[in-house]
Amino acid sequence: MPLPLVLTLESHACSYRHAHIAYRAVASLGLNTRGTGFLSNKTAGSSSLPCVLPQRPAPGPAASTRPYPHRYLCRCSYPNEQPASTASAAHTPTHLADKPSSEKTVGGAAPVFDHPAAPYDAASSRARRARRGGMANSKYEYVKQYELDDTLLPGCWIVIRIDGKGFTKFSDLHGFEKPNDKRALDLMDECARVMNEFPDIRLAYGESDEYSFVLARNTDMYGRRASKLVSLLVSCFTANYVTRWPAHLPDTPLRATPMFDGRAVCYPLDSNLRDYLAWRQADTHINNQYNTCFWALVKSGKTSSEAQATLRGTQAAFKNELLFRDFGINYAHLPEQFKKGSVVVRQKALVEVKRREDGSPVMRERALPTVLHVDIIRDEFWKANPHLLAH
Repeated sequence: MPLPLVLTLESHACSYRHAHIAYRAVASLGLNTRGTGFLSNKTAGSSSLPCVLPQRPAPGPAASTRPYPHRYLCRCSYPNEQPASTASAAHTPTHLADKPSSEKTVGGAAPVFDHPAAPYDAASSRARRARRGGMANSKYEYVKQYELDDTLLPGCWIVIRIDGKGFTKFSDLHGFEKPNDKRALDLMDECARVMNEFPDIRLAYGESDEYSFVLARNTDMYGRRASKLVSLLVSCFTANYVTRWPAHLPDTPLRATPMFDGRAVCYPLDSNLRDYLAWRQADTHINNQYNTCFWALVKSGKTSSEAQATLRGTQAAFKNELLFRDFGINYAHLPEQFKKGSVVVRQKALVEVKRREDGSPVMRERALPTVLHVDIIRDEFWKANPHLLAH
């Protein structure tokens, strides 16, 4: 009589997927005919033994009193071999078997989270640490379970919007001209050239103390992690703001720390992205028109409350008439930078890359961030720059 085949699964180096593959492989031999979790021969009189498949421990204190099995080892054995419990102990990883039970928990108590049986692929950080003999699977590694997954949706445009914090007080402290200080706006535009450090940024749009950066749909920059993208862009932008301040406001020492916040938003459709940018440019026009009227009234002698009361509920036509009639300002003739904001896109230009031995320059064509003050609401801009929305 042939020896019955027993399939045992032990906690070591195989995943759930491997265990089930082994189970299906044995079942494909024609042994499993009942679909009841038992292995048996089709011939009469053959004995049957249970096949135990790996199960995740149920949540709760009982499930976390021992270290979670990282992987499952699938092997075939015969009844004459050593018991499964002994074999399992023999194959227990050294970093678990050699440590006292109190070191497998936090402060002697059960850990809050068990280690997940995630794929152990060659590119994983744990695999890299294991190859170089690092602290893989240390008792402290469980703290990584508290990190939340903030990966942004795939296939969507990503917009990182940076906005100044407390810039009303900041501008008053540094004596910015009202309603628009061209020096400060040029500084913001210069800082937006950080897109040169991030090739996946398609374009940027800025007004006042804010800037929006558009990342391509298919970008995989920093794994599309929101925290990474936002923190890097904000820190790079802020650092440039401080560094380039003396070049744009040489007579005004920096008396306070500029601060910016940031957020990441996903837009699934091209139309959504265009509507977002149109919203920001329309907001630029509305705010600029109101602020131009407000500060003209304040400079003429009215208080802030009186200027607000004069403009409350008024339409664009009234504001244009007010500016022209009382202050001789034609709103249409104001700088486009004030009315439309700034659009930063890459445009090809010849740049000097080196010099020859005779001193003559060597020129090459490069795509450089260029600041434009144009309408991005209508179709003309997008028809002239089809590459911006190319997938």
